[in-house]
Amino acid sequence: MENISLHSDTIEQVKERVDLVEVVSDYVVMQKKGADFVGLCPFHDEKTPSFTVSQSKQLYYCFGCGAGGGAIKFLMEIGKQSFRDVILNLAQRYQIPIKTLAPQDQQAIQQEISLRDQLYEILSVASNFYQHSLQQKEGEKALNYLQIDRNLSLENINKFQLGYAPDGWQTLYHYLVEIKHYPVMLVEQAGLIKKKSKGEGYIDYFRNRLMIPIQDSQGRIIAFGARSLDGSEPKYLNSPETNLFSKSKTLFALNFAQKSIIKQDQVIVVEGYFDAIALHIFAIENVVAVLGTALTQQHIRQLSRYTQSKQIIVNFDADKAGLKATERAIKEVENLVYSGQLKLKILTIPNGKDADEFVRSNPESTQTYQELIKKAPLWLDWQIEQIINNEDSYNSADYELAFQRIVRLINKISNNATKDYYLSHCAEILSRKKNPYANFNSDDFKKVYQSLISATKYSSYNQKKSFPKLGNFSQNSQQAEFLLLLIYLHCPDYRETIIEELDNKDLVFTLKSIRFLWQTIHKLSSSITNDNNQNILLMTVQENMVNYPQFAHELNPLFNLSENYQQVLYEPEHIIRGSIACLESVKLEKYKQYCQQKLNELNQEKDLTKMTFYYQELLTTQTQLKQLETQRMKNEE
Repeated sequence: MENISLHSDTIEQVKERVDLVEVVSDYVVMQKKGADFVGLCPFHDEKTPSFTVSQSKQLYYCFGCGAGGGAIKFLMEIGKQSFRDVILNLAQRYQIPIKTLAPQDQQAIQQEISLRDQLYEILSVASNFYQHSLQQKEGEKALNYLQIDRNLSLENINKFQLGYAPDGWQTLYHYLVEIKHYPVMLVEQAGLIKKKSKGEGYIDYFRNRLMIPIQDSQGRIIAFGARSLDGSEPKYLNSPETNLFSKSKTLFALNFAQKSIIKQDQVIVVEGYFDAIALHIFAIENVVAVLGTALTQQHIRQLSRYTQSKQIIVNFDADKAGLKATERAIKEVENLVYSGQLKLKILTIPNGKDADEFVRSNPESTQTYQELIKKAPLWLDWQIEQIINNEDSYNSADYELAFQRIVRLINKISNNATKDYYLSHCAEILSRKKNPYANFNSDDFKKVYQSLISATKYSSYNQKKSFPKLGNFSQNSQQAEFLLLLIYLHCPDYRETIIEELDNKDLVFTLKSIRFLWQTIHKLSSSITNDNNQNILLMTVQENMVNYPQFAHELNPLFNLSENYQQVLYEPEHIIRGSIACLESVKLEKYKQYCQQKLNELNQEKDLTKMTFYYQELLTTQTQLKQLETQRMKNEE
């Protein structure tokens, strides 16, 4: 289909029908500003919105990077697509008949469109099968679970089209393929069956599970969520990724919630299917659920179409696991919060209850839940509360840790007025930890306020100048190792990040003293389980190092921090990126030299296969080094 020539009538109809604001909203969270819409530019990194869309002119322009044009050019640039592909996709989106210069080409396009329609049909038939099975003897356990454990009426069950997948290896396969005669490849593409791991044939993807249809915004079934009924893992299983379904782009119950979201100008995002179902049943209908993933930018872009205020309330479980899930859920979209493009709030239900359990707990729970929504704090305020309440005791080490975290938080705020407010607000909170009677006129407040201003200004303007950039690291891997351990010891929030980066890129410390300390840390970490006082690791390591005076000169600066090294702790993301890139580039350079040496040693006539291998490895390594150089340049901008 690459060589299909589209008729000019189709192209003109697409140009007439396409709405630039609607197209751009798939990729950018847009806010109305006068007659235009503004957002963060998708073509370059920025903290302050400079990307403008004019609906009347159907043109976009970025004042930061100069990108501009209309809807077709936008889609060609953002998706690296050809003109033809963009026109085809827009024609399908706006249901414009596709005309081509060759009749056979038009037939090929219609076949592609027909494939999606067939998948929708197969999934709908499968849903009817599951709903029927729920009402049979085989579905009795699942039905009892819904009616007794979840307190759902038959009306509720029918509304959400809940069903049951029988406990058979080929029950659905037999129905769809052998009775309904759907092509087996299409049933597999719909995510309903899968090939056997051994031997030939297929088995059902879902067996002995409560079935929850996942629908798109138009109410078409695109996948299923399935809960186990016998304790088997995973507890919840989603359909595999298909042509119709992607977890990171899909929200459960959006088809039911969209009208209420528009009316109330806000949306509540919960963690599980039954949280969303319960809230809808109790007349709180502006609710959607993520599908076991973080809250992604694709999710936010979908939801922002329905709420002008861009107000999103995240309500995950209030237990320890739920709090971590909340932090993970909003990590990907925090840049939208810091830039003021998203009004994100966090709703925490008392006593660690989830939304489903809470609204079913007593007759007044619905009203109480509505009150919690109104009182839900902004994400920045919630983050500050988590930082302050994270420590059991407030000794000097805990105070310094809280101070570091708050500085990092404030440094990410790009709006100056918002930053000024939080500087004052956080200074008040921190000063009252030292003195409960501190106020805006007290010496304690003034000292903390000045410290915060100094720390944030240093991080914002001097930090990148004072410490090596990615480009300097290729000659300074020892400093990179030192800085990674510095951040690991003093910034507990980043320990998991550092471990993951080292593991993912298969990197090791090479300096003897650093390698020794890293091994010591891991030995001590296994015996420390107190999550409430993460500084205990730092103190334990420091005490342990007294027994190894031979490393004192090199490692003491990790514990007795100079002013320069203290500043690193206020904004460690840049240092981690640079240090990891340094170690990676050193590793790649060594491997590059090794491949070159092998090529020089081998004989072309006798070792052609080996020479080809090392030549390909050399080219791959050179490409990876170029990518690191590009990353370095981007990091410095």
